[in-house]
Amino acid sequence: MKDIREHGPGSSPYETLVHIEDKIMAGELRTFQALKSYARVLIDSQRGKVILKRAFELQRQLYWGFFRDLQPSTYPALWNQVVLPDPDFDFAGDLKGYMSIPDIYVGLLDIHGYTRFCRENRNNMSQLDLLDRMIHEEVRAMAAKNGVLSRRARGDEILMLAASAADLAETALALMEHLSKPRRLTGGKDGQAPGTDLLLPPFQLSAGLAGGQKYTPLVVTRDGDLSGDIVNTAARLQARATRLSPHRNRMLVTSHVQQKLASANGHQKHPHLAEVKYLNTGSVAFKGTSLLVFDAVFLKSEAWRMDIQEDLEELCASLEKGMWRVKLFEDAVALIVRLAKCAPTFSIRRRENGAEIDAMEFIAMARKAGELFAGERFEQAVASLGELVDLLSALEGVDEVALEYLVGIAEGYASIGEAFAAKVDAEIFTNPEAVLGQQAKGSFTTLRKHCELYGELLAKARLSVKSRKANWYKVADETAPANGVRIESRK
Repeated sequence: MKDIREHGPGSSPYETLVHIEDKIMAGELRTFQALKSYARVLIDSQRGKVILKRAFELQRQLYWGFFRDLQPSTYPALWNQVVLPDPDFDFAGDLKGYMSIPDIYVGLLDIHGYTRFCRENRNNMSQLDLLDRMIHEEVRAMAAKNGVLSRRARGDEILMLAASAADLAETALALMEHLSKPRRLTGGKDGQAPGTDLLLPPFQLSAGLAGGQKYTPLVVTRDGDLSGDIVNTAARLQARATRLSPHRNRMLVTSHVQQKLASANGHQKHPHLAEVKYLNTGSVAFKGTSLLVFDAVFLKSEAWRMDIQEDLEELCASLEKGMWRVKLFEDAVALIVRLAKCAPTFSIRRRENGAEIDAMEFIAMARKAGELFAGERFEQAVASLGELVDLLSALEGVDEVALEYLVGIAEGYASIGEAFAAKVDAEIFTNPEAVLGQQAKGSFTTLRKHCELYGELLAKARLSVKSRKANWYKVADETAPANGVRIESRK
């Protein structure tokens, strides 16, 4: 058969199907509409419908890319979102090339330890095959149970698409639980040689979930791949999750996804979501945009992190408003105190002498820093804040997001402190008599030649400047824009 018009009552169905499949594989019939138009002589017969169904299955496998497993019977909700259904055949349709719909969600997962495992087992093909089958078969099957379409994006990345935020999050959490457990297969199974054992170690995952915005586009390419802002956002959240927790499970979601998850009714279908809480981590800056990001807290060992929520939100609000004069310092101290109180275990050793600091001593140090600041001893307060943050970074299990903010804020106050000291010094040098009095003026001028004593007297003189608070406010206002403390994604 050279043309479908040669088809007649006596034509062989096999010959007709082969002819149509040749056209499909040649790229002449890439869409179902094109197939239906070309093979319209088959539409009215039952045999013709069977041929069209087989031909459409070939189209899906060749041209639907990420969506090649998508069928209305197995993924009904997702099918309704991403496919333009054919009015005559309920099994067929064509992918929407450009989607901007609210109920579409994308997740990107990264498997920690994948590269190391492959490197260590590069000569053990059975182990590598076991890992490969786990990603291709187990992951796909678990996702499909929740109506989530998944595909291996790169070696250790998994791309998922769902019509429900709850379905997507449930799948991500279920995979984290599943892959976190080591598994052993005894010899003689799955084609292995008798007497051999295959062991997969536990793997940790990082995940980024995005979607749920009406005007955020999802682009389906000609080859059925995904691109667009939703995919980019999910990828950046996943990259940030990996950076924060390179050795344990972590899931970050956008505010739109968090709102959908928080409003979901019932968890019979989503048992992993029942106990999940969402920590507001403030705005994260990406390339050209900024997103409010939530950190999913689902491990019992990390439940304490929700106790810092109020203090973290207060600090983020002050940071957004640029309240560097006073409020942000107070909020930083309050968050430090909260972290010390909430940490499951607290033990820090001083780097200079190895002496241990317990929670009570650390909290006292933090409150002392607040008192120094309230007493306008800004230089000492800033130095104390820097020391506190440095010590906090050595605390095992400290909340990475809170520490990230505190490091940036401490660096910002260090810059303000330097500018403030220079401004106050200029006032002292310009008119030392007004600051120190006539009697101390001569001593100040003499001792200025002796660096060590001069430094001590200068520090004392700074405390005597009457306009200390006004100078601090002025420097804080001038320096704050340059500080620009923001939490940024590196991807």
